[in-house]
Amino acid sequence: MHSTINSLNDLRVGVVGPGRLGTALAAALREAGVAVDGPAGRGEIPVRCAAIVLCVPDGEIEAAAATVAGAAPLVGHTSGATPLSALAPAGTAAFGLHPLQTFAGEAAAGAAFTGAGCAIAGTTAEALAFAADLARALGMTPFEIDDEGRAAYHAAASVASNFLVTLQAAAERIAAGAGLEPEQARQLLLPLLRRTIENVGELGPGRALTGPVARGDEATVAAQRDAVTDAAPELLDLFDQLVHHTRALVGARASDTAHTLPSRAVGAMRTVRTVAELRKALAPERRAGRSIGLVPTMGSLHEGHLALLRRARTECDVVVMSLFVNPTQFGPNEDLNAYPRDEQRDAALAEAEGVDLLFAPAAEEVYPPGFATTVTVAELTGVLDGAPEQRGPEHFAGVTTVVTKLLNMAGPDVAYFGQKDAQQALVIRRMARDLDIPVRIEVCPTVRDADGLALSSRNAYLSAAERERALGLSRALRAAEAEVAAGHLDAATVLGAARTALDEHGIDPEYLELRSAADLSPAERVNGSTLLAVAAQVGRARLIDNTILGGTS
Repeated sequence: MHSTINSLNDLRVGVVGPGRLGTALAAALREAGVAVDGPAGRGEIPVRCAAIVLCVPDGEIEAAAATVAGAAPLVGHTSGATPLSALAPAGTAAFGLHPLQTFAGEAAAGAAFTGAGCAIAGTTAEALAFAADLARALGMTPFEIDDEGRAAYHAAASVASNFLVTLQAAAERIAAGAGLEPEQARQLLLPLLRRTIENVGELGPGRALTGPVARGDEATVAAQRDAVTDAAPELLDLFDQLVHHTRALVGARASDTAHTLPSRAVGAMRTVRTVAELRKALAPERRAGRSIGLVPTMGSLHEGHLALLRRARTECDVVVMSLFVNPTQFGPNEDLNAYPRDEQRDAALAEAEGVDLLFAPAAEEVYPPGFATTVTVAELTGVLDGAPEQRGPEHFAGVTTVVTKLLNMAGPDVAYFGQKDAQQALVIRRMARDLDIPVRIEVCPTVRDADGLALSSRNAYLSAAERERALGLSRALRAAEAEVAAGHLDAATVLGAARTALDEHGIDPEYLELRSAADLSPAERVNGSTLLAVAAQVGRARLIDNTILGGTS
């Protein structure tokens, strides 16, 4: 049996355990179009199933596995802590499927799984692949955890989820000292809790940390300790331990900051909005001989942008990030008005990464009244995204014009771009060379989510189902890489493998082409410097991706 996401619709999956997880899992699988038998009660055996998932307490897994022995070719459990050896009584290939999610309430089944991580394991490659496909069918992101790492993984999950509940209960207990009832305290603290979690997700623990310990306000910490002593003395040891570990986190953050920000005081990022302000701010830095790095962005920052900022921070004395949604690179029917904008969020992320200057001009500052000049690069801009049936060469004229202006405005020593926009990077390098602009164009690797999807601001447009389809782009590239690794270098074979992967995800590409990575001329064979580029519309999002293929000519 070979399982894929598409073939799950042809399989029948048994679920044992009518508790919260078993009930939610069975319902979510049905919503995903999978035939389900269950949730069955203890001692009941699902019939005619390709796989059986045991959603029972850890202590009952071995007995449940023995009960279903011989009933299906694959048997799995949903425990985060129990090794796969507990499934040995089933006498068949085993897998683990642990949703990194909590099931305390009555959330809709599909929504409970969508977007969550899922720890998977398998005693065979087939079992592992089935667990991964099952996780993806439920909208989760699978990642492999072996038995040796299972306890540490489960402890991390407990700290992030179970102990968070314990801390909230402690906060409500302490709030009683301020005269707040538990329910009242809960409702008042929940928005703070939610925002804190969002900050951790966006910035990481060190940079998300705020409050008196982070500020070094020892007087306030001492007053808080006295209040805990009065309101909930049984929590004093917990409070002291939390203060201790928070101080350690502050110390680690300060150490990291000192290492990565050699020429900048923490919290000193300035925002400027005019060319005159930008040049005035950079003039003394340039006179002092400090190197200047520029990271041009259109905002809606994600980890890909942050990777560019970190690279600039490690290589340059002064880091400038431009934040400008450039209207001239959008076509008449493109998403200029809908393009995500949140300057406050982007500024916070930029500052956290050590940016010195945020240049956020208005459109009128970049294109003043009477502006009539365009910078164009021939040859490279008439194919792929620049083809007339795609975005057209006008798109790249908008890009090269605004980048030329930004380079002239900031005068950086280095400008940083991402490999995900491979054609754009090639065009900008050619432009800088042809116009003798004294800047080094640095192209940094594409940043991807754990499942391979290239990061893009337009990923925000994708629904869970569309995001799953969008994985077809990166999987098409991986399929092509596999062909090249196997020694198949002709364009027909390489492109055929990529197109098959796209077809499996229901994606009809706008283009899928092999071209020279040096000049974008058509390539009939992978020769060691060959660009495989793909673009496709997935829902509202137009996505692009690429890889450089190697080989021998």
